Amino acid sequence: MSTKSERWTLRVTPAQNTIVRRALDATGVSLNEYVVNCALESAANDLADRHVFAVSPDAWAELQAVLDRPTNPKPRISALLAEPSVLDASE
Repeated sequence: MSTKSERWTLRVTPAQNTIVRRALDATGVSLNEYVVNCALESAANDLADRHVFAVSPDAWAELQAVLDRPTNPKPRISALLAEPSVLDASE
């Protein structure tokens, strides 16, 4: 594990501080650990959709052909999706 050598200074409103402190009490982690973990998770999510995939013209044409094909009906899946979900049931 590398040594922590960088420092962040953050300013928050009293309301923001209260919410974060309540989360700290609920999770039992330190402010530093909580903020860093949340920032890393958010950064990973922000970057997840920004990948560039380079493919050859032939591979691109093949992908386009697959995407343009007519769908293949799946009656069993259609029947399953037509049934009420356990989440739809109310008691």
